[in-house]
Amino acid sequence: MLYTILSATLALLAVLIIFVALKILFGRAWFLAWLRGTASIFAILFSLMIVAFAWDFVTYNVISQDKTVATVSVIEIGDQEFQLDVALPEGDTSSHKISGDLWQLDARLINWVGVMELIGLKPGYRLDRLSGRYISLEQERNAKRTVYNINNDYSVIDVWSVINNNAWLPWVSAKYGSATYLPMKDGALYAVTLTQQGIIARPLNESAEKAIDTWD
Repeated sequence: MLYTILSATLALLAVLIIFVALKILFGRAWFLAWLRGTASIFAILFSLMIVAFAWDFVTYNVISQDKTVATVSVIEIGDQEFQLDVALPEGDTSSHKISGDLWQLDARLINWVGVMELIGLKPGYRLDRLSGRYISLEQERNAKRTVYNINNDYSVIDVWSVINNNAWLPWVSAKYGSATYLPMKDGALYAVTLTQQGIIARPLNESAEKAIDTWD
C-alpha cells in the first residue's frame, strides 16, 4: 500500500508538471517562445520519466519483519526435474519447471534512510528470480540451467538498477537478497520470509525437513 501511495504521488507530480509546461507552451505571450517551448518539452519528458519511476515503484511491497512473502511447493516430474509452485500472499500462484537438485529465490531490496525514512517511507522488496542448481560441480558447469524471472514486470525504467548503479544518490540504497539454496524433493513445502537483511527459507512439512537433513 505504501508503494502504491508513493507511485500515485509521483504520477500526480508528473501530471502537475505537464499541466504547467503546456500552459507555458500555449500561453498568449510569445516572447521567448522558443525558450519556453524547449523548457516545456524538457519538462514533459521529465514528467514522463517520473511516471515511469512510479510505474516501477508500484511493483514493490513493504518489508515486514519475518513476513512470509511466498510459499514454494515442490513436485517431482522427472530425473532432476521438478515443478515449483510459488504462491504469494496476495493469492497469485506461478508454476516453473526447475532442473537440478536445489532451488533458490532472489529478491530486490530498496532501503530508505535519512529524510525519506523520517517522512515514513519503509524498506521495500520485489521478488525477482527463481533458479535451480546441481550439487555435482560437473553438472553445474555443463548441464541445463533454469532461471525464471517471476516478477512479471514490464516497467520502462528499472528503479532498482538506477539506485544500485548510482551509489551517490542520497537517502536510498538498493541491494540484492538471495535465499540459501535448499533441496528439491517431491512433496516438500517451504516458506520464504523476508527481513531487511535478506531472505530466509524454512521447511513447512516433513518432506522438506527430511530433504534438508539428508542434504546436510
